[in-house]
Amino acid sequence: MRTKPGPLIVRTTRGAGNIAVLLAHWAGGHTIGEEELLRRIIKSRADAHAEAVDEHQREARRAHKRATKLRRIAAEDGGLVPAAQSDLAQAEHEGRRHDAALEALGDFEIRDIDPGQVGHLRKKIAAVRCAVLTLPVAGVVAGTWLLDGVVLIVSALGTAAACFARGHHPFELSVRPVPAELLAATARLELGVGEEEAEEEPEAIETGDLGAWRHTLRLFVEHAVAEAHLARKGGVLAVDLLQRLQASGLFLYKTPDMFPAVLRSADIPVKKISVNGEKALGVQYTELTSALGRLPRLPTHLVPDLTRTEPLPREGA
Repeated sequence: MRTKPGPLIVRTTRGAGNIAVLLAHWAGGHTIGEEELLRRIIKSRADAHAEAVDEHQREARRAHKRATKLRRIAAEDGGLVPAAQSDLAQAEHEGRRHDAALEALGDFEIRDIDPGQVGHLRKKIAAVRCAVLTLPVAGVVAGTWLLDGVVLIVSALGTAAACFARGHHPFELSVRPVPAELLAATARLELGVGEEEAEEEPEAIETGDLGAWRHTLRLFVEHAVAEAHLARKGGVLAVDLLQRLQASGLFLYKTPDMFPAVLRSADIPVKKISVNGEKALGVQYTELTSALGRLPRLPTHLVPDLTRTEPLPREGA
C-alpha cells in the first residue's frame, strides 16, 4: 500500500515545478517579445549600414585628397614622374569606387524580415541563457570536487528551501516591454495592422508621431476600458482585448504573451489587474485616464441619451 506524501514534500515538489517552468521560460528566450527581436534585427542592420557609409566616406575623402594633391604638384611642376602618375590614377580610381559604393548604399531602408531570422535570433539568445544556467551547477560540482562535500549539501538544502518557499504559487510568465532606447533607435519601424486595416475616427485621433495602427489601437482600448468602467469594472484584461481585435481580423499574428508589449509600444499603460476575480496583465481605467490626461470616451452607441422625452408643460397650465 502506497503512502501519500506529506504536505512538506508536496509543497516542495510543486515549488520545484514552478521554478523549473520559470527557468525554462527565461532560458528559452520567451521573456523577449517578437517586436523586440524585430527591432534588434533592424537596429543591427542600421548600425552595419551606418558603419559601411562612414568607412566609404572616409576612404573617399582620403582618395580625393591624394588625387587633388598630385594634380596640384603636376600643375606646379609641369607634369608627374611615371610613379606619381600611377599614384594619381590609383587615387582617382579609388575615389570613384568609394563614390559608387556610397551611391549604391544610399539611405537605410527598413525591409521585410524573414520570420526565420527572428526564430534564429531567439535560439541564439536561448543558447547563451542556457549556458548561463549551467554556471551555478558547474560551480557546485567544482566546489564539491575541490573543496568539500558540504558545498553540495548546502546547495541542495538551499534549493529545497527555495522550492518550499515558492510552493503552490506559480510565477507570472510575461514578456518584458521593449526597451525605450531600442524604441527610439527604431522609431521608423511600423509594426501592426496595415493601412487597409486602420479605419480611424478623425475626431478621436490626436496629432503626434504615432503610426495609424497605434492611433486605432488606442481608440479601441479607450472605448473598451470606458465600457468596462460603465459596467463597474476596473479595467480590461489584455487577453480579452486581443480576442476582440482578432475577432475583427486584426493582430491575428499576435499571441497573448506578445500583446502587452504591443499595448506598451502604443503608449497604453499595462499592469497586473483583477477583473471578475481573474488576475492578469490588462489596462486599468485610472491608469488609462492618467495616460490620456482626460476621462476615456465611450463608444457612440453607449453614450447615454440625456435628452428629455416627456412633453414640456404648456404655458399657463
